[in-house]
Amino acid sequence: MPLSERIRKLAEKFSGPSAEHSEQQTPPALPPRGEADSSEPPHQPLPAAVKRHSDAADPRLPWSVSDPRALLGGRVGTNSYPVNRRLVGASVACKPVPTNAWWQNLVLEQGDHPVVTTPYIVKCLDSAVVVCAPKPLVQETYVNSIWCDDWRVHIEGCSGHSVTAFDSLSATVEYRGEATAATVPLVRGAPYITVVFDSPALLSLSTVHAIIGVDGSHGLGSAVAKLNSGSTWLVTCDSPVELQQNGMSALVSSAPVVGAVRLALVNDGESPQALAALLPAKDTIPVGGAIDVTSNDDEAVFTVDWITQGSGPSDRLLMCALPHHQMALTDACWVDDVGKYWTSMGHVRAIRGSQWRWTETIEPLGFSGQSRLSAEDRAVLLEFVHADASSLPEDCSVLPQDPYFFGKAVARAMRIALIADEVGDVASCGLAVERAKSWLAPWVDGSNSDFLVYDDEWSGMVSTRGMTDPAADFGQGRYNDHHFHYGYFIYAAAALAKLCPEWLEEPGRREFFDLLARDYCDTSDADEHFPFMRCFEFYEGHSIASGLFPFGDSRNQESTSEAINAYYAAFLYAQVTGRSQIAQYTRAILQLEARSSRVYWHLGDLTSDIYPEAFAKAQAVVGILWSSKADYTTWFGNNPEYIYGIQFLPYTPAMALLLKRQWVADIWPKFLEKVARDSETESWREMINLTYAVVDKEATKERTIKVTEHDDGNSASNSYYWIATV
Repeated sequence: MPLSERIRKLAEKFSGPSAEHSEQQTPPALPPRGEADSSEPPHQPLPAAVKRHSDAADPRLPWSVSDPRALLGGRVGTNSYPVNRRLVGASVACKPVPTNAWWQNLVLEQGDHPVVTTPYIVKCLDSAVVVCAPKPLVQETYVNSIWCDDWRVHIEGCSGHSVTAFDSLSATVEYRGEATAATVPLVRGAPYITVVFDSPALLSLSTVHAIIGVDGSHGLGSAVAKLNSGSTWLVTCDSPVELQQNGMSALVSSAPVVGAVRLALVNDGESPQALAALLPAKDTIPVGGAIDVTSNDDEAVFTVDWITQGSGPSDRLLMCALPHHQMALTDACWVDDVGKYWTSMGHVRAIRGSQWRWTETIEPLGFSGQSRLSAEDRAVLLEFVHADASSLPEDCSVLPQDPYFFGKAVARAMRIALIADEVGDVASCGLAVERAKSWLAPWVDGSNSDFLVYDDEWSGMVSTRGMTDPAADFGQGRYNDHHFHYGYFIYAAAALAKLCPEWLEEPGRREFFDLLARDYCDTSDADEHFPFMRCFEFYEGHSIASGLFPFGDSRNQESTSEAINAYYAAFLYAQVTGRSQIAQYTRAILQLEARSSRVYWHLGDLTSDIYPEAFAKAQAVVGILWSSKADYTTWFGNNPEYIYGIQFLPYTPAMALLLKRQWVADIWPKFLEKVARDSETESWREMINLTYAVVDKEATKERTIKVTEHDDGNSASNSYYWIATV
C-alpha cells in the first residue's frame, strides 16, 4: 500500500508507545561532498529587495483582488460550520475571519477552550478569565503542559465575550454586560496577563491553591501573593486600592477598580531582583504588534513593533522571546532577572523594548537542486524519467479524487517533467506536462467530482465534500491542512508556468491557481476575500494546520516538510509569474518556517536544550507540535517510520533548507538507520533512507537504487535527482 494512503487518517490517540532504538553510537565521519557539491547550482537570482508591512494594506502585493464569486460562477457556497457571531465581534466578522490563528479556540464551539499566549495558557469564560502558568509533564513520547486554574479574574454581570480585534501577534477579547465591561488584550509573549475594567467593579481573584501570604508593601494597587504551590505572583491595578486576602484562596480589592489589572508569575519566588524587573513594566501594556519584512537575495530582516497603551513609556515594555527568537535577535536588552518561564516550546527569556529585529539568512533556492548533475547521473536519470513519464495514466479518473492526494499526484508528474527538462529528455518532459494539464483541467473548470468552491462564510477555497462533512478530505472544509493540499497544486502550477507558460495564460487558469495561493498564502490584507497568511503563525515562526477544530492542547502542526513545500511552491509560482515582491516575501517566510522547524521539530539540530532530557534523548523528531505539547506520534499511527517520514516528504529542492548534513549524520546511527531497517514497507523505508543523501550520496544510491514501491507523491527519478543534487 502506498504510504500516502495512510497519511492524514485521524488518530484517536495522540501518544503511543515509544519505539525501540538502537544503542547510541559515535556518528560516522562526514565524507567529502565531491566536486559536484562545490559547484554553483543552476539557480535563478531573486529580484531586488522589497519591503512589506504585514499589518498595513499594500495594494502592490496581493496575488489578486478579484472576487472569487465572479471567477467561479456558481462554484460558491456557505460552509455548514458557521462563524459564531456570539464569539466573533461585528468588527471582525465584517472581514475574512481567520481559520488557523493561534487564538482560534476563542471563537470555536463555546469559546472556552484554552489558548496559549506564551508563557501563559488562558481560558476566556463568560464570567472569568482563567490564567495558568503551565508546568511540564514529561514522558519519553511527549512533553505536555499541566493545566491548573492558577488564577481566575472574575468579571461579574457579563452576558458573554467576543473577539473584537486581532493582528498578527494579538487578539482582543471584550466582555459586555449591563453592570460591567472589560477588555482583555491577549498578546503573544506578554509576561503579564491584562484585564482592563472599563467601568468600576470590585476586583475578585481566586485560585485553586491556598494563599499563604500577601505582601502589599510595593504601593497601593500592588500585591505579591505567595501560593502553597510554590509559586509567587505579582498583581497590579491602575486604581490605588488595597488588595486583601479573602478566605483561603481569594484576593479582593478594598474599593472598586477601573483600568488595568495585571498578573505576572514571579518566576524566582521571593527574589527581589525578579520583582524589581517586573514592576517598572507594569504600566506599559502591550495590546498588539505589527510585522515588517525586508528581504533581498541574501537575507530577510524581520521587525516586530509592539503596540502599547498605558501610562508607562514604550521603552519599558517587557516581553518574552521563544528560543528561535533568542538565537537571532540583535541588539536585544535581555532582562534575565525575571527568570526563564517554562513553556512546552522551551524556556522563554524576557526582553525589554518595544521593537524586535532579527535576520534570516536566505539560502540559494530555485527549481533545480543545490548542485549540478554529473554526466553519469544524467545518464541514469534519462532512463528513470522515461519510465516514470511513460507510467503516468492518461485517464484522470483513475487518480485520487480528493485535493490532498490529487495534489501529490500532479506535483509528482511535474517533478518528473522538470527533471526530464533538465536532463534534456524533451519527449518525457512533454508527456508529463500533457498528463498534468489534462489532469488539472477538471479542477480548473469544476467538472471533477469533488470540485473546489469558494466558501463565503470563512472566505476560502474548500472541497465540495468538505463544505458539509467535517471529516471529508481530512477536514478540508474546516480548513485543516490547506497549505499542505494547495501547496502541491501551486507547485504544479509553478512548474507549468516555467515549462508551458502559454497554458497557464489561457482564460481562467492563472486566476484559479491564484485563488489557491490566496487561500493559504495571501501576502496582503488588501485582499478582502481571503485572510492574511491563513496558516502562518508569526510569533512561533511556523505554520498551524489544525483549522476549525477545537483542541484542549490548542493549535498544532504535524508535517513541517509539507509546510515548507507549500511556501516553496508559492515562492516559485510568484517568481515565475513575474510577481517579484510576493516572491521575496514568501521566500522570507519559507526561510523562517525552515529554521523554526529545525529548532522545534529536530531534536539536537539547532538546539539541544529546548525539551527535557527524558523526551529529547528518546527520539530525534517531534511528530506533532501543539501550542502546549510536543508529541512523538502522527495522526495516522505510531510507527517510527511514519513519525520521521512525515517530516521529510516531499523531496523537493526545498528540503535542503530542512535536512542539514550534521544533524542527519548525528541521528543516523542513533535512530534513522534502525527506523529504515524496521520499516513495514519499502516506500516508508525509502523516505527515511533518502535523508542520508546529505551525508553520503553514493551510500544512499546503493540503499535506494532498487526500490520499486514509492510514495504516491514520489518517483524513482525524483529520488535519484534528490540524491544527486542535494
